[in-house]
Amino acid sequence: MTKNMNISVSEQEYATIKELADIRGESVSALILNAIREQIENWEDIRDAEEVLSRDEPVYPWKDVKKRAEL
Repeated sequence: MTKNMNISVSEQEYATIKELADIRGESVSALILNAIREQIENWEDIRDAEEVLSRDEPVYPWKDVKKRAEL
């Protein structure tokens, strides 16, 4: 099932969004939907990282992890 959403933006905002969509070869709708999906992904990553950090388990710097893995 899908839902439709409507948003209102100023003419200047629309022109800017349209210009970016054209440059990227996307429709305005695709550009906006992809931007929203990216924000949701970022939010989920932050939420997951906060959950891991709240476990009070040791955290190791990336350089130490690479060294131990001999990368």
